[in-house]
Formats: sequence, structure tokens, C-alpha cells
Amino acid sequence: MYAHEKNNKLRHYLKGKADAATGRLSKNSACNFDSLLDTVEIFDVEKMHAVISAHSSKNNLHRNHQRYLDWLGDTAGFLSLATVPASIFDKLDALLLQFPNFVDVIAYYREQMALAQVVDRAVFAANPLLIAGPPGIGKTAFCQALAKLIRTHYELISFSGVTAGFVIGGSSSSWAEGKPGRIVEALARGHKANPLIVMDEIDKTGGDKRYDPLGAFYQLLEKQTAKSFIDEGLEVPTDCSHIFWIATANELEEIADPIVSRFTVIEVNCPTRQQMKNVLLSIYRKVRRNHPWGVQFSEDLSPSVVSKIIESGLAPRLLQRELVSACGKAVLRNTGKKHRDNYPHEILPDDFKPRETGKRQIRMGFV
Repeated sequence: MYAHEKNNKLRHYLKGKADAATGRLSKNSACNFDSLLDTVEIFDVEKMHAVISAHSSKNNLHRNHQRYLDWLGDTAGFLSLATVPASIFDKLDALLLQFPNFVDVIAYYREQMALAQVVDRAVFAANPLLIAGPPGIGKTAFCQALAKLIRTHYELISFSGVTAGFVIGGSSSSWAEGKPGRIVEALARGHKANPLIVMDEIDKTGGDKRYDPLGAFYQLLEKQTAKSFIDEGLEVPTDCSHIFWIATANELEEIADPIVSRFTVIEVNCPTRQQMKNVLLSIYRKVRRNHPWGVQFSEDLSPSVVSKIIESGLAPRLLQRELVSACGKAVLRNTGKKHRDNYPHEILPDDFKPRETGKRQIRMGFV
């Protein structure tokens, strides 16, 4: 997740920019900032070194800052800004084929990307978006697919398992286990000033309300205040104003109004029957692509199989699991047949038999 490719040109640029910021840049320097990548100072490494100098090596604050400086490496606290590829609109069109019920969300990002491309360097940026809708319709899968369109760091934070604010905003270094939170860690380890961070299922936060897991976002979701966000584990400002935020939720009523007001909210409904056909075929292709045995199956599903799966009403979240199971049944059905009859395997309607788990399956009411 945090692997970085060596880029000597970028490293030279970052060193030159850091020297310029501290007055150490030579007048004869050959570093041409205008011809190189856009970067911004996210971490003030001078302050971080000052904190280290002021505390012993046994001090928790000292250890936290040393760890982060190690992660930052030779960036000098300057991180690059991912830019929007020229082909972004074609990619969004392709994404619409996979997620046809996300038409309003994709239209929103088309607008945001169009604004980004007005300037010479199209920096990847968009206002925070909250995608609301019933469970199982593909909200998280959509965010993952969107992240692949642009080369930036991707971080998914599942709020169903977050019970306290220190997971996000850090815990005081005066505590024995005090350390920075997920947001500044994503910046330091991801080496991108504008990572895509998904706040998944923010309506599912739990724990003691005195330690609100969403508390840090009152500051983080406002660009002006996010620019000098202070994580309790570091105690020095970090520039979080370039982060690309997406949140997902099932029930808007479960989220505090001041948090909701910081997002553009778009509600996504269950796909229609016609849309579900495209969703299903997209999921099937993903199954074939993501498994080594996928090439042994036919490229498409037959109309009779498509019809049966759609009639089952299973939500997209469950379809991948059931399609893998159907593939297994198809192989077992062919066991013992002559080799030439075995490939490619093809799923038949009888191979699709969703298991009943004793609990309510997530099913859709088609429009």
C-alpha cells in the first residue's frame, strides 16, 4: 500500500524546494521548479527535528516524530500532488458502465475534474462528497474503482470499527501508547499531499460519545482549518487541506448535522433491472480477472443465467461471492468429462444457488 518508486528527478526537486524554503538555495541552482512536479509542504520537518532535540529518545513524542521522519525519507516534508490524467473523462465513462446507478455521482466528479483541468496543472481535487444509499449497492466498491483512475494514495477507514476519536486525530504522547492517528499517517506513509481517503459507513460509529470518532472532521473537512491540523500524537501542525474526501453512509439521520453540512450529499438508489445487467456482467468480469482460474471460464454469462441472477434480487455486494460459488459448481459438473469438453467452463442456471445462511440476505427492490 505504501510502496514508493524511486524518482531522482523528484528527489532533486524536493531537496531544492526545501532549501529554498529555508534560505539555503544557491543562486546558481539549476533546479527549475516550474518544469517539475507540483509539491506542497505538508510536514514542517524543522519543527519536527526541534521536538526531537527537546525530548529524550525514551520520550513518546520523540519516538513519534522520529518514526514519521523515517517515513518521510528525503522529501523534507514536501509531498507531491497527484494530477488528473488527460483521459479522465473517458475513464469516468467506463466507470459508468460498471456502476450505472452512480450516474449522479459520476456527473459530480466530471464537473470537479473539468474545473481542475482549467488550470495548466490539473491537480486532483474535489469538494468532500457523501454517498448515501441502502447497504450492498456498491458504494465502497465504487470508491475503490474511482481511486484506480488517478495515481494517488488510497486509504479506506471503516467507521463501523472506530470507537474513539484518537484513531483519527491521534492520542496524546503523554499516554504510554500515544501515537498519531490515521490521517497524518496516510500522508506520511503515502507520500501524496492529496490522497483519496474514504470514510466508510460514517453512520456506524460507536463507542462513548465523549470520544466522538468524527470529532476531528469538524476541522479536517474545512480547508482553512485543515491547513494547520494538529494531531495529538505529533503536537505540530500538518497541512491536511489537500486531502480528497469521500464518505459513505446508509442512514443520513444517524450523522450529526454539522458533519453532513460539510459534504455535498448524493443519494444512490438500487440499480434498475436494466442497470443490474451491466453491474452483473462487470462483477463477473472482475471475478474472471481476479482469480487464476478465471481464464478457464467463458467471457460472458448466458441470458438465462443473467435473468436468474437478476431475479434473485441479491445486492451487488453478495453477487461476487455467489458467482465464485457458481463457478465451483460448474467445474464439479464437468469433472470426469473429456478434456476437450471441459474448457471453457460455462455457468448454467442450475449452478447459481445462493446459500441461505439463516440470516436475512441483502436483497434489492428493483425500480
